[in-house]
Formats: sequence, C-alpha cells, structure tokens
Amino acid sequence: MSQCYHCAEPLPTGNPYPLLIQGQSLNFCCPGCRAVAQTIIEGGLASYYQHRSQVNLKAARPDTERQRLALYDLPEVQAEFVNAQGGEREAQLSIEGITCAACAWLIERHLAGLNGVIAVAVNTSTARARLRWRAADIRLSELMAAIHAIGYQALPFQPHRLEASLQRQKRAYLYRLGMAGLGSMQVMMVALGLYAGYFQQMEPEFQRYFRWLSLLLATPVLLYAAQPFYVSAWRSLRRGHLNMDVPVTAALLGAYVASLYATLSGHGEIYFESVSMFTFFLLLGRYLELHVRQKATQASANLAKLLPQLALKLEHGEIREVLSRQLQAGDLIRVLPGAWLPADGLIQEGCASVNEAMLTGESLPVQKSPGERVYAGTINTDSPLLVQVTQPPGETLADQIMRLQDRALEEKPRLARLADRVAAYFVISLLLLASLTYGYWSWRDPEQAFWICLSVLVATCPCALALATPTALTASLARLASQGVLICKGHVLETLPRISHLILDKTGTLTQGQFQLHAVHPLSA
Repeated sequence: MSQCYHCAEPLPTGNPYPLLIQGQSLNFCCPGCRAVAQTIIEGGLASYYQHRSQVNLKAARPDTERQRLALYDLPEVQAEFVNAQGGEREAQLSIEGITCAACAWLIERHLAGLNGVIAVAVNTSTARARLRWRAADIRLSELMAAIHAIGYQALPFQPHRLEASLQRQKRAYLYRLGMAGLGSMQVMMVALGLYAGYFQQMEPEFQRYFRWLSLLLATPVLLYAAQPFYVSAWRSLRRGHLNMDVPVTAALLGAYVASLYATLSGHGEIYFESVSMFTFFLLLGRYLELHVRQKATQASANLAKLLPQLALKLEHGEIREVLSRQLQAGDLIRVLPGAWLPADGLIQEGCASVNEAMLTGESLPVQKSPGERVYAGTINTDSPLLVQVTQPPGETLADQIMRLQDRALEEKPRLARLADRVAAYFVISLLLLASLTYGYWSWRDPEQAFWICLSVLVATCPCALALATPTALTASLARLASQGVLICKGHVLETLPRISHLILDKTGTLTQGQFQLHAVHPLSA
C-alpha cells in the first residue's frame, strides 16, 4: 500500500509509521494519522473504516493541537459561544471534514463514550455538532481534542465562517456546472446533426468529423465536471462500501468508453451527449441541494445577526462601551432610542415603546415601563432606557429559540432515517439488477446487452433517493423559519399531514405584521 490508510496521502520513503490492526500491518504517513487510527481502533470503532465514503483530512501533530485547544478553556473565550446551566455546559461547534453519515456516526460514538459527556448530536447537512457536558468531569479542550484525534477539525460555530465555507463550495460547483452546461449544449448541437444525417444519408467523412468533435467536447465534461463523482466512488470502493456515486461513475465511464471505442473503430453508436447531459443534471441537483443547505443555515443564524455586538454599560456613574458577550447578570446598561437590546433584563428607568416583532410577530410596538421585562434582539423605538441584565448573551430568550431551531435541524425524522437505510441497500440491488440484465441480454442479443445494462444504471440512479428526503426536510424547516414558524422537533413535518383540526388564538400573530397596499379607490372631485 503506497498511500496512508487514514488520509490517503503518499507515504514517505522508508515507511517509518506502521501499525498492526486486526492482524494486518497498515502504513501511515505521519504520527498524527497513526495516532488517529489507533484511537479509533482502541475505541471499538474499527467498522468506521468500512463504512465511510471519503477519506479523512490529514491529522495534525497531537502536541501542537493540545496547546492550541487549551485556549478554549479560558472563561473569556467560552463566554462567546458556551452556554452555562449550573454545572453543565452546552456549545455548538463547526466540524470540518464531515463528508457522509459515517463521519457523523463516528464522532457521536466516540464522544458519547467519554466520561462527562451528556449528549452529542452531529448534523451532517450543516456540518455542526451540539455538545452538552459536565464541566467538573471534562474540559472543552478535551472534547475538541477527542474530535481532532479521529481526524476532524472542530471550531466554535460562527455564522459568517460557515457561510463563507458554503460560498466556496457553491463557487466550485458553479465552475463545474458551467463546464458541464456549456459542453452539453455544444455536444447536443453536434448530436442533432448526426441524428439528421442518419435520415439524409450523411457522407461517412462528415459522420467521422462529428463523432470526433463530440469526443473533443465531451472529454472536458467527463474529466473535470464529473470529477466529484469519481473521487467519491473510488474512496467508497477502497473501503468496501457502496455509495450512490458508484453506479453514477459506472454509467458515465461505461458510456464514454463505449462511445470512444465506437469513434476510434468507426462502428457502433456514440452517446457523448448522454454523458454530458447526465453529468449536467447530476451536478445541478447537487448544487441545488447545497443551495438549500445554505438557506437553512442562514435561517438558523438570522436571530444571531439581530443581537448587537456592543452595549453601553453603566459603571460608577459613567457609561462605557463594552462587548455584549461580557455582560453579566446584574449589570446596568443604557439602551438608546433606535438601538437593539443586547440582553434580557428589567427596566429600571424610563418608559419607551419596544418593537418585539422578532419574538411575537406583532407589528405595533409595545409600551414598556419600569419593572417590566425586555428581551434581547428587540428594538427600543423612542426613549432611552436603563435596563438591569437578568439573562446575559448566551442565555437570552433569542438564544433559546436559536437552540430550538438547531435541534430541529439536527434531529432526523423517521422518514429520513428510513431513506438512509434504504439507499445503502438500493445501490447493491441496483448493481445486482444491472449485472443480471447484462447476463440476460448477452444470451438473447449480445449487441444490445451493454447498452441496456447502461440504461438500467442511468435510469435507476439513486441520487433522488439519497438527496430528496434530507433536502426536502431542510428546505421545509428553512421556509418555515423564514415565515416565523419555529419547529423544535424534526418529526413535526411527518405529523402535520395527519392533523384534522387547527385551533388558533386571537392575537393575530400568524399575519405578516407588515402593512401592504391592497387596493386604490380614487374619489371624484
């Protein structure tokens, strides 16, 4: 084996990092990757390497990582993203390197076995993990080190960082999608000429010219645009696991190789236009799925953007501007007219109208007096207020709503779990069916056997089964969140179709909360 068993990078000369796993000597490129693999095996998670669909990122050296992660144990650092509830702590982390459900399974199983971990949930779609642990038993740096030990990178969740990552992925897909779309259009124009030539007796030299032109146009599509399918299928096969990109790759390469042979030999049909169009539509589906994920991420982070970064804190009779995350319960803050409240609290001085539409949906501001409660993310519309903080940032009502939104995205409904299980068996059944089809037509009509087998692979591509359910659920949750409907349990979407009666109160919070011009009635002079 000339590649690292963990990250698939080339091995250094001399092979200085072997490891004996289940009686087999495996090679690693560095001490970090060997330590990661040893951690996985000793944790009883050896089956991870058989089920993952992509290889891991290269592991960092343990000593360097440990020093860097220790910074996240500092109280001033944790104040920004860790929620404290008595002796328990809760945080949301962005996980880099998650590529499939096997990654999420490995992280959850590995962390759940650590002393002090109360709950862990990994969302593959948003690449986020929510952790809850006992501070007396384990530190945050130890949890993050445990994630790094199995080959992933954990960082505090920051909406702008995640959006930037999704933007980079979308840009990469757009490049490949543009190449596939341009190639498809050009190949289809050539194919129309060939189709017309069959009925009008096109000269052989023109037929050869059009075939070679189709080959020239389809090759960049196959080599560049469709590359993600090949990489995923190859990594899957190397680990003894079948994912949905295996039949896709077989169909693309099979059609291209057969068409290439027909072009070189001058006998048989070419299907370069099918290769190009199939690649284009598959990439389009992946791009739309990524777009939906980005919309869902933005919807879940919108409330975080409403909370101000700075606050006016009253100390010793003077107003000082501080970071909102530094506020503590009992602090006094000044909220000026037109400003967003940075924390939940009680009004000490002043009367003002507060716009609470982000919480209640009501468009009209609510009059507030001393002793009444105000909430982070609402807007002071007219008069200055002196507010005593009761719930600092991280513990506000808006933060609780965001955690409910994230929990809904993290939970998989029964239908999604069923689709995940069925998709794995579906690929195996599809490949078996294609093999049986090829065998039958080889006996009945050998000249058509390959093309009929290829048609089975293309027509029964499991992409829809694997992507449709999670994409539909994510899009539904994002759309409901944008309409002000909070879903805190994933199974709600499965329950809604069985509802027979809907009872609403009289507050009118189901309206848009914004005035619109409905009709114009001109009056005579």
